[in-house]
Amino acid sequence: MHALIFGGNGRIARAMTRMMLARSWTVTSIIRNPQQASSILGLGDGQPGTIHVLHYDLQDLKTAQDAEALFKQTSATCAVFAAGSFSNVFSIERDAAKCIIKAATSLGSVTKFLMISFQASRRKPAPWWNMQDIQDYTSEQNSYPEISDAKIQADQYLVAMANARRVRGAPPFQAISLRPTWLTTGHGTGKVTLGKTRATGNVSIEDVAAVALEMLGREDVSGWFDLLSGDVAVKDAVEGVVRDKVDCIEGEDLQAIYALAD
Repeated sequence: MHALIFGGNGRIARAMTRMMLARSWTVTSIIRNPQQASSILGLGDGQPGTIHVLHYDLQDLKTAQDAEALFKQTSATCAVFAAGSFSNVFSIERDAAKCIIKAATSLGSVTKFLMISFQASRRKPAPWWNMQDIQDYTSEQNSYPEISDAKIQADQYLVAMANARRVRGAPPFQAISLRPTWLTTGHGTGKVTLGKTRATGNVSIEDVAAVALEMLGREDVSGWFDLLSGDVAVKDAVEGVVRDKVDCIEGEDLQAIYALAD
C-alpha cells in the first residue's frame, strides 16, 4: 500500500503515518511548510515502512489535473485527506479536497480514499439522534458554519464521484468518510464506538488513526462512519459496521448527492 496523505503535519495524519509505517506501508506526506520535513521523516525511524515528504501548498491546487500529477508522481494507490485551515477554509477543505477527489476517482490506480471529516458534516440531523443530539449538532454547525459547509460539500462530492466511478464500470473504489467528534491528545484506549453514535463526545487522536488504518487495510469498507470513544475494540468495531452494512449517510438525500458528480 502506498498512501498519499494530504495535510501530513496534522495530528491525525502524523499518527496515521506512524501506524502505516509500522505496517510496512509506503507513505508520501504532503506538507505546506518545508521546515516540517525533518520531523515527518523522523516518524520513519526504526519502522519497516518507507516515508517520503512532498512540499506542496494545497492553496495552489486549482484543478483535478494538478492533483492527478501528484498521484502520478508518487504512484500512490490510496489517498487520505487530513488537511484543514481556519484561515482558508473553503480553499483547502472544499476546493482542494474536491480537486483531489476528482483526480483520485478518475485514476484506476487509486482504489481507496479516506476523508477525515466530523460528525456535524451532514445536511440533516441523523435519524437515530435524540433531541439533545439534534441541539448539539445545530450548535456545532452554528459555531463553525464555514467549516461545516466546506466539509459537507467535500463529503458529498466524494460520495458523488465514487458513485459515478462505479456507474461507469471503473475498478472498485472505497470512499470513506471517517467522522470523529472532539479530539483528545491522550493515549488511545484501542476501544471505540463506531457507526450510528451520539452527536457529541470525544475520542483520542490515536484511536481515530487506528480506526482509519483498520478501514484502509480492508477491501470492503465504504461509507460515512461517526466515531466516539467507547468500549469495543477497534478491529471488532470496524468488522461490526461492515457486517451490519452501517452507513451514516442514512437520512441524507442520496439522489441529490449523486447529482453533484461532474
